[in-house]
Amino acid sequence: MTISRLSIDNSGFQKDAIGDSGVTNEEIRALSPRLDGLRKKIRHWQSSNDVNFLNLPDKTDLDMIEQIGRKCSRMFKHTIVFGIGGSSLGAEMLSSTLGHRSPRNRVTFYDNIDPRTLSEIDDVQWSDTLCMVVSKSGNTAETLGQFLTVLPRMERYLGEVGLREHTVIITENPDGALYKIAQQLGIEPIAHPAVGGRFSVLSVVGLLPAYISGVDVSGVLEGARAMARLCTDDDILENPAFHNGTAQYLHTEKGRTISVFMPYADNLRLVVNWYRQLWAESLGKVDADGRHRGMTPLENHGVTDQHSQLQLMLDGPDDKVVTFIANPGVRHEGRRVPMRFQELPAVAPLAGHTLGELFISELKATRETLSRRGRPNRTFGLHDRDAYAIGELIMLLEMETVVVAELMGIDPFDQPAVEESKILTREYLADLIHVDF
Repeated sequence: MTISRLSIDNSGFQKDAIGDSGVTNEEIRALSPRLDGLRKKIRHWQSSNDVNFLNLPDKTDLDMIEQIGRKCSRMFKHTIVFGIGGSSLGAEMLSSTLGHRSPRNRVTFYDNIDPRTLSEIDDVQWSDTLCMVVSKSGNTAETLGQFLTVLPRMERYLGEVGLREHTVIITENPDGALYKIAQQLGIEPIAHPAVGGRFSVLSVVGLLPAYISGVDVSGVLEGARAMARLCTDDDILENPAFHNGTAQYLHTEKGRTISVFMPYADNLRLVVNWYRQLWAESLGKVDADGRHRGMTPLENHGVTDQHSQLQLMLDGPDDKVVTFIANPGVRHEGRRVPMRFQELPAVAPLAGHTLGELFISELKATRETLSRRGRPNRTFGLHDRDAYAIGELIMLLEMETVVVAELMGIDPFDQPAVEESKILTREYLADLIHVDF
């Protein structure tokens, strides 16, 4: 029996809850034959010796990750991670949602090349700092730029031998620049799995920095493994990814092409950062008929954005699907509002209640208000710092992405359009050499 600690309430997608703007199980079941091709792919992914996102929970070398992670935690007080996109977002999400509040080794992620932000590294004490560099291709311009600009300082303070002890490089491509730099520096690279960056969080890419942050990575993998089993059920209504993914696809066909994620927990905000890349890069494609497909992922933050975005979601264009993420246990947390001033009308409803009770009540009110207006929504519930449930959520969202892509007739694993921007960047850099100020 597969145990789940992630609660999924998708009733707000359905006609029974939101009226004619919702979908029905009959409509979902009618699309089941269009997923037969995906069912065959899933069986192949399950049985394949080659690594893929679905079998990562079984293929990932947990012993190796824990061995390296323990060594890094003992030797260093600070870890700097250089990476961008899938090389950073998943690891940062795990560290933020599940990491120890005061880890022995504090992990800092630099996923941009803003020189003002990176100037912080000028004050790093390299004697107790580890530098982790992650790039699947090994040719990511931003990551190479980050690492190469700090390399002289590291060499100056650490020397050749010290540099090798203080540097971890994760890359896949032996022909990539990062791999060749590692060889020249005498550093043995850790292999990045042959899985796209945005699907690589359940590998060393996401789990090694997370382990250093104090994350129960074994629990994450266990939860992901359990959800993978649920998501291989052939029955479209019993398979949570098939059911939820198909419902979302049906809503896109109704013109709802914006996917709003609204976490009611500050430490879950980075789940949305990771999800945005997964959803946008996987689904933003042109199909075989030349149609531009995809759903635009947006973050709203509960309760903050009830005061900035909710009006738009309620009375604005009916072009959104909303996903709430919350910790139901938070209702028992927080200080209690004293009875003092309860004679004031604005204070009376609050008096005697905890801030957690107010927090959850606002979530329930927002969800119900959306439903009454026929705006589709669903809710994920998981308890604070539950590694198993986060693992489930990761696998579910990855599988949902693949389901929606299958129904849209696109490949979720490529990203052909972004190459043009990379080429132009190199051209503009070349032009700057000749600029006379």
